[in-house]
Amino acid sequence: MSSLGKTTDLTASRLLPVFDRTRRSAQTEVLDGPVDTNELTKILRDLARFNGAMMGHRPVIQWLNRAARNIPKDESLTLVDVGCGYGDLLRTVRRWASKQGRPMRLVGIDLSSQVIEVARRSTGAADDIDFRVANVFEFRPDGPVDLVTASLVTHHLSDAMIVRFLRWMEASAQRGWVIYDLQRSIVPYYFIALAGMLMRLHPVVTYDGRISVARSLTRTEWKHVIGEAGIPDDSVDLRWFMFRFVIGRVR
Repeated sequence: MSSLGKTTDLTASRLLPVFDRTRRSAQTEVLDGPVDTNELTKILRDLARFNGAMMGHRPVIQWLNRAARNIPKDESLTLVDVGCGYGDLLRTVRRWASKQGRPMRLVGIDLSSQVIEVARRSTGAADDIDFRVANVFEFRPDGPVDLVTASLVTHHLSDAMIVRFLRWMEASAQRGWVIYDLQRSIVPYYFIALAGMLMRLHPVVTYDGRISVARSLTRTEWKHVIGEAGIPDDSVDLRWFMFRFVIGRVR
């Protein structure tokens, strides 16, 4: 079977959910299940390419600038990226740290050993990133964690799991944490289909992207889960960025 045939089979028998802004979709994505490693590499690379075109790392770097503003540049920081995927955010953070002249220990964790394998292969030794297969709730860092990032991860979690994750970040990140994820809105739901054609993205990126939007939270829902986690509303900065939300906490 040709590579094109394998790609088509990944989405051919799957139906997209009817978009419903009033509730989160529970439909699973292709990447929630097993995918051939070579195909997975193509998908993650195109996902990173699309996220880059949408300036997806920019809000996280802006948050890092705020979080590190009053920390001496010669003080080493440990950052853990949860659900690190392709590792593109961590590589961007490494470039940011290098420009700042700031020593940083970067750790990326992901549930999937396949994903971690792809991230390792796609990352140069000079970036010095420690990729690990781990469940975040069972993860045991080697030392104190200063910062935690999670990009395009929380839409995979139920509301109850998001509350648990928020509590984990509160307990784990000594200097702050940031979540960057999609907004459930009809605009990105249909925009990603157009972008997929124009950018010639892997079909799974387009398919999963639309489900990701349908599974994401609204601003009201974010405020609710933050409250459920016991985090004071005035201690969290919730910003909108191109139909995505940046939810950050700086200590």
